[in-house]
Amino acid sequence: MKISLSPRSAKGFTLIELIIVIGILATLASIAYPTYMSIQENAARTAAKKVCTDIVSAVESFKQDNNGMLPYDSEMVEPDAKDQMYLTTTAGEDANLIKVLTNREDDEDRRLNSTRDIYLRSDEQEQPRDGLFVDASGELHFYDPWGKPYYIVLCEEDEGCIDPFGTRRYRGKNCLVYSTGPDMEGKAVAAASTSSAEDKPKGKKAKKAAAEAAAAAAELAEEALEDNVYSWKNQK
Repeated sequence: MKISLSPRSAKGFTLIELIIVIGILATLASIAYPTYMSIQENAARTAAKKVCTDIVSAVESFKQDNNGMLPYDSEMVEPDAKDQMYLTTTAGEDANLIKVLTNREDDEDRRLNSTRDIYLRSDEQEQPRDGLFVDASGELHFYDPWGKPYYIVLCEEDEGCIDPFGTRRYRGKNCLVYSTGPDMEGKAVAAASTSSAEDKPKGKKAKKAAAEAAAAAAELAEEALEDNVYSWKNQK
């Protein structure tokens, strides 16, 4: 039996129908993409916070196992006026802390982690992002999900370290770790007021303006905390 397609059954999409379909797909993509990016960013924040906490826990475990000694080379890092040491997890002297915690010290220069314990575990990445990375020269780096180093504050004093973004001292914390977050700047910048004294409201309007300014300042502070992936944020 010979079967043939009628002109109606062989008909394809018209130009108008194709435009409508493409428009629908474009609309769905424009709705889904921001959601996807938000999910990705939240996942990165969560991962960075976990790493910050892991580094703090690793430092505390090392300290307990080594009679109160912190895992850094005191001959290479000088404390500031507040007796605090500021390190990053890029290659070089500062990365020595990561080498110690991951048991990657050079055998000829092994002085701190003599027991070869692994206090910090992380996958080695092929690109300088989101974990341990060994460059072409063999130097060890450790990066956050945005390809930036983690920043570490160490202090040997029993009263704890001082927040590098303020004046608060975290009692009993000998190690603070943070990431600068997705904006890679670290903290929100407050907008400067350019209004003159003559422009400032008075009376009830002044109280309302002050309340609004306080609310704006609180919002900026919260943004700063969100931009910085503070490992101690939930340990207050």
